[in-house]
Amino acid sequence: MCCRDGCVRCMAESATACSYCGKKRANLRRCSICKQTWYCGAECQKAAWKGHKATCQPPLPPEEVISKIGEAHSSEDWRGVLKWKGRMEELLAIMAHARNDFVCEFVLAAFQRAHSKLAILDRGHSIEVVKLGERRIELLGKLQRFRDQGDEMHTIGAIFLRDHNFKDAIRYFQKARDVGAAHGFFSIEGKACTGLGGVAIHEGRHEEGLELLRNALVAFGLEDDEESELSAMNYLIDALFTTDGFEEVDTLLPRFREAATASSRRRGGFLCHEELSCFF
Repeated sequence: MCCRDGCVRCMAESATACSYCGKKRANLRRCSICKQTWYCGAECQKAAWKGHKATCQPPLPPEEVISKIGEAHSSEDWRGVLKWKGRMEELLAIMAHARNDFVCEFVLAAFQRAHSKLAILDRGHSIEVVKLGERRIELLGKLQRFRDQGDEMHTIGAIFLRDHNFKDAIRYFQKARDVGAAHGFFSIEGKACTGLGGVAIHEGRHEEGLELLRNALVAFGLEDDEESELSAMNYLIDALFTTDGFEEVDTLLPRFREAATASSRRRGGFLCHEELSCFF
């Protein structure tokens, strides 16, 4: 395990490429001011200074960085969090040394959320969301925050599903389903079944997919998760249309319209696109 002094050594070991020329080598030299960039030597550091000086400043104390991360609210704030990305491992190492798993999880979640704000525009951020999510899953289990753990597994599964990586999507949806079943979190089970059902239908396993979506509806009903139930119902109706299950659609539509109308009232009277589609 890292110690406070050891964190710097670990950072040096992980920095394998010069920030200016990109050459990979051992024994890089760190900027003495910001302590966040690494160079082959004085020549590369001098050449990089014109661009680096705009962001080069002494690092904030770790506790101040954590405090500022906790104050982030707007999308712009979350983008700002990423400027401390180079310090994430340092913060985690300090918290691990203090055996403060709660703050470790908080730091991971903050950087993950910051990346997720940009993930729609850049797939590279999605990759970071998954990497940080996998680390969070382990910590959430250690902290016995099993609902959050199941939600995180579902989130990662959804990212893989969006990228058509069905093998990994199934793996994480199944993990989420297992956590939900083990701890009685019906909403987590429902989300996982919705994801698994979507994959099954996409792969042509229609009956299996429809059954999973029906199971999701039951699970959401058991936990009164009305918004997720509405989403699963919409997904099931779409799937039934593609598999000629018109009789079941006829029985679901009145229930869907009633739920969608109630949901719209809670949002001030507005229907989303998916809800409107089932009214015509």
